[in-house]
Amino acid sequence: MPIVSKTRRQTDYNLFPPSVPIVIDNGASYFRIGWAGETEPRVVFRNIVQRPRHKATGETVTIVGDQDPAMMKFFDCTRSGPRSAFDSNVVYQFEIMEYILDFAFDRLGASGSAIDHPILITECVCNPVYSRSKMAELLFETYGVPSVAFGVDAAFSYKYNQRHGKCQKDGIVICPGFTTTHTIPRDQVEEDDIPSFLSDTGYASRQELESTVSKVTQALRKARGEPKDETDEFEENTDSNEKYPLINVPDNMLTPEQASGEAPRVRPLTEEDYKIVIGVERFRCPEILFHPNLVGIDQVGVDEMVGASIRRLPHDDDKELEEKLTSSILMTGGCSLVQGMKERLECGIRMIRPCGSTINVVQAKDPVLDAWRGASAFAADLNFLGNAFTKKDYYEKGEEWLRSYQIQYNTL
Repeated sequence: MPIVSKTRRQTDYNLFPPSVPIVIDNGASYFRIGWAGETEPRVVFRNIVQRPRHKATGETVTIVGDQDPAMMKFFDCTRSGPRSAFDSNVVYQFEIMEYILDFAFDRLGASGSAIDHPILITECVCNPVYSRSKMAELLFETYGVPSVAFGVDAAFSYKYNQRHGKCQKDGIVICPGFTTTHTIPRDQVEEDDIPSFLSDTGYASRQELESTVSKVTQALRKARGEPKDETDEFEENTDSNEKYPLINVPDNMLTPEQASGEAPRVRPLTEEDYKIVIGVERFRCPEILFHPNLVGIDQVGVDEMVGASIRRLPHDDDKELEEKLTSSILMTGGCSLVQGMKERLECGIRMIRPCGSTINVVQAKDPVLDAWRGASAFAADLNFLGNAFTKKDYYEKGEEWLRSYQIQYNTL
């Protein structure tokens, strides 16, 4: 069953020679793909897959990313919701990942199943070797790509903003993502990232924030005596009916007091009853990023993650290095677009640092697209193929070799 996609298919795929790499930003929220050396990705869509049934024929179809809402009325999506290939920020459902890559290469303009371009694809920090190995195997075996390179999206964003003067060579990048937040120190002494000293949290993400907003709003409405949401009332009434079934008592069996009793009057709902007054919620909900214990999560906040990353550095009591890192703190990722995030983060870090410490928090030039743009600039460099590995390298060196594989970001 054909599906009309909102993502327009590119028509200039054959104009690019096989030496031009394809750049993929494989995020847990959005998938971005394009050509190396360009400033904008060619194709962007939500990183989800649905398998609904056609209402008339009963045929199961595969829908990837954002689709035309006008077409969705012909399909029954109640039995199969959107599915993601990610668990937190690690790819683990490679069957779903294959659907997403098929759709991405098709939208990019590839006509066959074979992809004859090198691939640069992003991954999370300290990605498990199993996930990295399966991704390499999928690209080599299914699509026949000549070579593959993996890189951390936050590191690409940092180097891209460094080229534009937003941050220094030594610094810390904070990446609040869709499901996980990372703080990564960048130390030019090692000319690389310091993965063993980074800090991450499984909270502080968009999904948890949306769930918390709903819970806080319902709790406040209940405390104020306002009517509940219709969905919650339906669920509560359903449970009550199952526990306490109604009994229809005939009128001739009622006592005189019961027969003369009047039914309770119910106040009719007005327009004001359906309005939610947004007060402190819009300020308290983003505060969960810094105090997850507000909703019962025993984890540190974003500001404390920065302090933990600094304390784990191998250079003990190196005040000069600590000053360099805190003087260039870059925020990237979609969650960093929350209003007032920069000022709140700077205030939290200042509380855990010694008095008089230099603290400079800056926001990325474009927190959403800078990771892809940095990867695009990296893949366009002449030394890119030296950081990639071929199918022959993968099978000769084995899966364990991927554990120590890491590209050199200093070419940016």
